[in-house]
Amino acid sequence: MDLLTYIETLDHSVFLDVNHSLINPIFDMVFPSLRELTYVFWLFLIIYLWMRKEKKLAFLLIVGILVGALFTYPLKYFIDRQRPYDQIESTRLLTTPESDPSFPSAHAEMSFLAATVVSRFHPEYSKYLYSFSFIVALSRIYVGTHFPADVLGGIIIGVIIGRLMIVLARRKKDIFLEREI
Repeated sequence: MDLLTYIETLDHSVFLDVNHSLINPIFDMVFPSLRELTYVFWLFLIIYLWMRKEKKLAFLLIVGILVGALFTYPLKYFIDRQRPYDQIESTRLLTTPESDPSFPSAHAEMSFLAATVVSRFHPEYSKYLYSFSFIVALSRIYVGTHFPADVLGGIIIGVIIGRLMIVLARRKKDIFLEREI
């Protein structure tokens, strides 16, 4: 078995373990709602930061999320990986099917990007933001819309873009930062 086949087999196996073995009524109720609530959560955090007079951090977060989307969505179509429910007949699909390709997970990318940026300026929130982001990432596998590799790819891309946004903020202090970092 070659390496790519092994990785794909492992990816499918872990997907089935999460999608079939973690079944419980709380996850069945909460995880599908994270499809939309993820966006609502980060939007409310941006509004909260804006209202707390942290407008430059809110702006940095908006720019970061937009940059992440501008990178992630073309990458999805370039790689064009099918979603689990299109490949594995026994997938438990708990949300409506999505129309875009699977890799990388945009939900995981956006959540980890936002958690990375906000945690740099508010480390006291980092364990909560990263915990929320991990739950979002896990939920994408649980509800049947992503393979683990899709989520892992989204996490890596989100953290990298988040860190790049922090570097940009350091260089453009007059635009993005109220205080020294």
